[in-house]
Amino acid sequence: MTLVTDPVRTAAAAVCARDGVDLVGLARAELLELSRDLVGLRRETDVVLAQVAAEIDRCSAADDGAAGVAAREGFRSTGELIARATGGSVADARRLVAVGSLMADADAAAEFATEAAACADVSSPSGVGAGVSPLGRLRAGLAEAVRARALSVDGAAAFASALAGLPDTEATRDVFARALAKTQGLALHEVRKLVWRAQALADPAAWEQREERQYSERSASLRDDADGMVTLIARLAPLDAAPVRAVLDANVRWAMQRRRDDPGSEARTPWQMRADILVDLCRHALDCDQPTGGVKTTVVVRMTRAELEAGLGVGEVDGLAQPVSAAALRRAAADAEVIPVILGGDSEVLDWGRARRLFTPAQRLALVERDGGCAWCNAPPSWCEAHHIRWWERDAGPTDLSNGVLLCTRCHHRIHRDGWGIDVRRGGVSQTRVVSGRASASDVRSVGAGAGAGAGAGAGAGAGADGVVWFTPPQSVDPKRIPRPGGRHRFDIAA
Repeated sequence: MTLVTDPVRTAAAAVCARDGVDLVGLARAELLELSRDLVGLRRETDVVLAQVAAEIDRCSAADDGAAGVAAREGFRSTGELIARATGGSVADARRLVAVGSLMADADAAAEFATEAAACADVSSPSGVGAGVSPLGRLRAGLAEAVRARALSVDGAAAFASALAGLPDTEATRDVFARALAKTQGLALHEVRKLVWRAQALADPAAWEQREERQYSERSASLRDDADGMVTLIARLAPLDAAPVRAVLDANVRWAMQRRRDDPGSEARTPWQMRADILVDLCRHALDCDQPTGGVKTTVVVRMTRAELEAGLGVGEVDGLAQPVSAAALRRAAADAEVIPVILGGDSEVLDWGRARRLFTPAQRLALVERDGGCAWCNAPPSWCEAHHIRWWERDAGPTDLSNGVLLCTRCHHRIHRDGWGIDVRRGGVSQTRVVSGRASASDVRSVGAGAGAGAGAGAGAGAGADGVVWFTPPQSVDPKRIPRPGGRHRFDIAA
């Protein structure tokens, strides 16, 4: 594996060109540009460090043990050696080794394919021979994405870890390739969400076994700390955590709304609110003859009718980042406080035109199905409200799905304050568009849904439910105003 440092030198030069600059005096655009240059330098050095870490790991796996590099330096593993040098964790070091090994294997496979093609007098445009397995080609694609700085080292490590033990088939490669194509510009926790979905879709049976293992490892403990406070630690399987999350999120949202309406009514932080909710729930359990005064909550599970009937495949639970096996969702759907949303079945009218101002529960469920939560930041559905894209009063906007979007309060205010456009499209055609928070005759186009109360039962309902939300930045953020996908579409990798 050849070490190439030119990209590091170029990135470092861009940063060092600002040596001595006063950060406080930088304009916003200059500060953001410096931040991007620093991120670029970090990514370049991460790639080189991963290559070096992989080589140290290879040299530490000597046959006689004591002769390995890590052992001679007094460490039990390569991870400990690198963690000591970087000041990070052993887990971070192992991710560097994993990605460096990924790139080394890809280089070796490409070299072998080139030699084989030369011997057979056959060219190989991709650098990877036809004999390479589907997952081998996928790993080569991951290595190339890291080298091209399209995927971070941590993101590539998440992909590499998920591939372990999966079927080496074209179907597995395809679903992970779709996930890889959506990683551009995503944070690590969002990349992990894509990886989990790809993992579940690639091998639903193994995903169900994973859930069984997680359930067997559930735990909760209480301990007194040095200050006399009691620390509660719980590890729950994702599906078991769903009702806990639903109750906590719903009550915190209710308290935040009350504080918004009456600023002096609530001084607690969200963390204090969650602690109080847990205590109140346990107090209620001690005397459950008393009716609860808590906020009514439900858990919404989503799957196709075929998955519900067969118990095979994967679905999802509102508010959970990880997908859940269809078998577990079938069991959960038997709970009286769980709403199963069966996709593809009949539904009630979802567009109401100007007949109603507030979105109905059925419309909200349809918006959650389309947007997945906050269409901007992907916050859980319980944090969000259904908002009119064309405002109800100012723009006479209808209460239709094509004019609705799920947004948490923070994102709703930021979008209107900064002048972002919201565009709901289906098949590349705009259904509703508002630019800079204001609608005009030229800005607004509707498909199927009319302005009257009786216009909701036609194509507009389907258009709104099946549409994709796009956000168009103002010129102050992006002079070209290139639209950015939002909602569930950002993470949808199902075929």
